[in-house]
Amino acid sequence: MQIERWSSSGQGRSRSVAYGALVWTVANAIDTSAGFEAQAIESLGMLDSHLMEAGSARSHLLSLQVILSNIENRGTSDRLWQEWIGPNPEHWPQRACFQSTLTPGLLLELIAVAAPTSTGHITNA
Repeated sequence: MQIERWSSSGQGRSRSVAYGALVWTVANAIDTSAGFEAQAIESLGMLDSHLMEAGSARSHLLSLQVILSNIENRGTSDRLWQEWIGPNPEHWPQRACFQSTLTPGLLLELIAVAAPTSTGHITNA
């Protein structure tokens, strides 16, 4: 089984990695001058893009970790998450939300594990 990697702009790390029928990916806003809600929306959009390029989708998320630089943003994070993931509980992953120190200006980071949308394996196109 081959390990597939999608490059990141950061040295020493990949934005997504696939092995077998699983993909691991991370997403965070590029615009660190934006407020929390704008960064959260940008991060969710990036997560969609990363999943799609790896042959997955939000409906196939298995696990999501939401790291907040300030836990007081959890209410806004939860609201935006619920709007993004939708009302179907069959699409809801396991999710954890916690506070940690992030790069200056970065207000949240998303770490996800997903399954492919088809029965085939994930491919790095």
